[in-house]
Amino acid sequence: MASEKATLAKEKGNQAFKAGDYPTAIGHYTSAILANNSDPTFYLNRAFAYLKLGKNEDTERDCTKALTLSPNNVKALFRRAQARRALGNLGGAREDLHRALELEPSNTSVKNELDAIDKAMEAEQVKQRKSTPKRRRVPIEIIESERDQKTQQQASSSKAANDESFIQPISSRNLKPDNESTTGSPSRPASQTFVEAKNTRESAKGGRVSGGIFRPSGNHTVLTRSTTEQRTTTRPTPTPSKSAASQPLTTLFEFTKTWDSLSTDDARWKLICTIPPASFPMLFQASLEPDLLKSILHTFQGVLNRDPTARGSVQQYLSALMRVQRFGTVMLFMDKQERQLLEYLRGEVESS
Repeated sequence: MASEKATLAKEKGNQAFKAGDYPTAIGHYTSAILANNSDPTFYLNRAFAYLKLGKNEDTERDCTKALTLSPNNVKALFRRAQARRALGNLGGAREDLHRALELEPSNTSVKNELDAIDKAMEAEQVKQRKSTPKRRRVPIEIIESERDQKTQQQASSSKAANDESFIQPISSRNLKPDNESTTGSPSRPASQTFVEAKNTRESAKGGRVSGGIFRPSGNHTVLTRSTTEQRTTTRPTPTPSKSAASQPLTTLFEFTKTWDSLSTDDARWKLICTIPPASFPMLFQASLEPDLLKSILHTFQGVLNRDPTARGSVQQYLSALMRVQRFGTVMLFMDKQERQLLEYLRGEVESS
């Protein structure tokens, strides 16, 4: 039943596409994807309609999804390369086209697109080279005259003479004989024993200046602190830091990526609660997809079934979700079951 519904929606989309009504074709292809999301043709057809409308980011996304389901799809590689070229990603477009040529070496459209991208990349390189100013190098030649050379020779010779004058024999010892003294005082007799040398040294020293902290008697004046007066250095015990509050997601890409990584209604509800209800219209803008809307509605249902006290919060988020720009259009492509689920949720939150 789902396969027949998807096929019928695809045929309607093809008719609208041939008539040039690309928005209607996108709607029918979306219905086909909702009925059967494992067929890469539906994503590829919708990507082509997006490409006709100049929605290159949506084209790249649907082509990537088609390549996930069918990695060797040449049409998906070719259309994604066209979208990437329009987005300015020439390197990524070139990779897709080389991959397509490996699969179909005789594809003329792929070759022509690859030649156009190579020319665009060469023009970009030329533009960058022209925008970079070139530095002009001026050669510098040092010319010394004969007069300068003579002056340098005279300066070097005078420096050598000055260096020789500074080299003089200097000795720290007394060069006079031992029997002569500079002060005229008689020399001391040499000590014969260790005791005599000690006595001679003590007698030659003058009186010691008192006032030091060490005394010959052993009564030193080193101050000591009693245990009660000692100051203990205490370090403040670090208090455990509170875990940082989770930051609200600011882009739809981050929200969708985190949403897909979660598998329970509790985890997804916590993710929703990190975003203020008033921010929903700005977050989704005109990029609300049917698959994401369907999973959000089922999450609301799971929260209400498990915790009836959360009706007030669910009501705020449901009202904000209904103010999203594409909400009414997306609901048109929903099954009867999802439309009934929306009415059920509205009735539950309004009865609270």
